[in-house]
Amino acid sequence: MFDKILHPFAVAVAWVWVKIHDFLELIGFSSGSGVAWVISIVLLTLIVRIMIVPLFLKQIKSSRAMQAVQPEMQRIQAKYKGKTDQLSRQKQAEETQALYKKYKVSPFASCLPLLVQMPILFAMYRAIYAVKDLAAGTYKYAGIETDHLGPITQAVASDINGSTVFGVPLSHTITSGDGTVAVAVFVIAIIVMVGLQFYSMRMSMVRNMPPAMDPNNPMVQSQKSMLYVMPLMFVFSGAFFQMGVLVYMLTGSFWALGQSFWTIKVMPTPGSPAYKELVAHREARYAEWAKPFFASYDEARSALPATADNAEVIALNEKTFAEAASKAKAQKVATDFPETMSAGEKVSVLRNLSMQEWTTLPDEMWMRGVKDATAKADERRAQQKKREQAKKMSREQRKAQSERDRAREDRKAAVLDTSGLSADELERRRQERRKARRQSNKNKR
Repeated sequence: MFDKILHPFAVAVAWVWVKIHDFLELIGFSSGSGVAWVISIVLLTLIVRIMIVPLFLKQIKSSRAMQAVQPEMQRIQAKYKGKTDQLSRQKQAEETQALYKKYKVSPFASCLPLLVQMPILFAMYRAIYAVKDLAAGTYKYAGIETDHLGPITQAVASDINGSTVFGVPLSHTITSGDGTVAVAVFVIAIIVMVGLQFYSMRMSMVRNMPPAMDPNNPMVQSQKSMLYVMPLMFVFSGAFFQMGVLVYMLTGSFWALGQSFWTIKVMPTPGSPAYKELVAHREARYAEWAKPFFASYDEARSALPATADNAEVIALNEKTFAEAASKAKAQKVATDFPETMSAGEKVSVLRNLSMQEWTTLPDEMWMRGVKDATAKADERRAQQKKREQAKKMSREQRKAQSERDRAREDRKAAVLDTSGLSADELERRRQERRKARRQSNKNKR
């Protein structure tokens, strides 16, 4: 069953492997047995790693987002602490999922690179495992003898089987009985691979993890466990894998080390020592050009009217923002401000970045905070406008009601005018009614 599942992957790996070898022959490497088959495995590993780079970046973003939502996650956990009934657990799960959806967090994203690599690793194992039998003409799939695995025929298998790493054939394992030298090659390869993995993960924990993180945090516990579990897994698996698979894994270990260096330098975890160093470095670079730039802006602005709606002021702000945004964007400062912000407000934000100490990188997360603050300010202004409109409407409604009352009183007066009362008496009564109405309205207010 397992062999049937892996067979399509093994065929795919075999095709890529052979095509890479054909390319190496094309550029001058010798055909048949030789180093070209070893280099093909190295290039195959690099191709796989390059292909999963988007998944790796998604893994990093997901881990950052998971860290950002930890305070809210802890509040949800505290809310349902000690509650074991079905309804409470369901509500906790719903609130947790809503939190993940709000911040676009996927707790499974960190597993994607590993999930993609595992089938390829085992497919490589199956492909190389088949080489020895193909070369001997005894290969079987699903109990039926066959003479090929994708493009790997008996002749190709013989070439692969004759290719060696320090004298050890690619299809051999540490238990193949090739002598002391072969065992030493396997042991050294395993030690180097385990050492690279341990150093890479240890460096990430020391340089790329906030010192104040809760030791009970699932991410922290997971990394601590992986620090020791993964090397042990490599030691165990290395004793069973062929030399060709060890070349694949060793190449992957070097890639992982380089990837860790790159992550720490370019995309460190917020709050970590590496992150603080990156923030300080980018702050210094930003201030280097921004301080003299905005000093010139302040000088030009002081010569113009104080009102923000002046045409010259607007033109200066728009020109300044265009130039500053271009420079800031080149230094990875987020500049996609909300459209509701004026050019002057945008300039003020970029100007303040050059004057204040950075506590975080002005990146996408920072811009999200700016947009949230702007949205709240816009909402407050909208609510204030609604209240003013409602107040104004109330005044107009009261005025309209007063006019209606006055008209009604005038109509009554017109009726009384036919009753034989004098004009002076009618006017006196009208004035008394108006005075009473004004007093009544005053009491209502």
